[in-house]
This record gives sequence, structure tokens and C-alpha cells, in this order.
Amino acid sequence: MRMSCNGCRVLRKGCSDNCSIRPCLEWIKTPDSQANATVFLAKFYGRAGLMNLINAGPQHLRPAIFRSLLYEACGRIVNPSTGRLGCCGPGAGSCARTLWRRF
Repeated sequence: MRMSCNGCRVLRKGCSDNCSIRPCLEWIKTPDSQANATVFLAKFYGRAGLMNLINAGPQHLRPAIFRSLLYEACGRIVNPSTGRLGCCGPGAGSCARTLWRRF
């Protein structure tokens, strides 16, 4: 049996060989950053909501879904009304990218 991934560890759920979070976190370099990204999304969407959103897509797209949710959540923190779309307009600069780089 493998050790729990950092996502399951911070969500305090059992991690299995077919974990849906583990492949989503492979692109994040450090274990602390993986845990922080997972906690951030779980607080933003709720633990069950996050798992439902990730599991709603096909397995090969789940890492992209996780990234998209993370980018949208970062955009919503910076601009609650329009989210990441508000960060793309003229004069918006790199508002969400600054928060995004922390992960």
C-alpha cells in the first residue's frame, strides 16, 4: 500500500491506488505547496464539492480540472465578482498570476 498523497493527507481521507487527487498534484513541486493548494480549494469549494468537481471529468482531464479550479479560485480572491475573467481585461496586469505563482 502506498502512502497517502499530500492532498488526501490534508483532507483527512483515505488514499487508495486509484486516488483522484494524486495525479492532480504531480505538477506542484513541493509537498507543502501541494497541501496548501488542496486546502485552499477545499476551503473555497468545500471538500465534497472539490471531490465531485474533480471526479466529474474523465480521468485524463482531472489534472487540468484541478488547475482550472485553482486558477479560478485565485481569480475570485483577487476579483470576487468576475473571477479570473476580470484579471484578463485591460489594465488588470498580473493580479491573479501573482497569487497563482505561490502554488
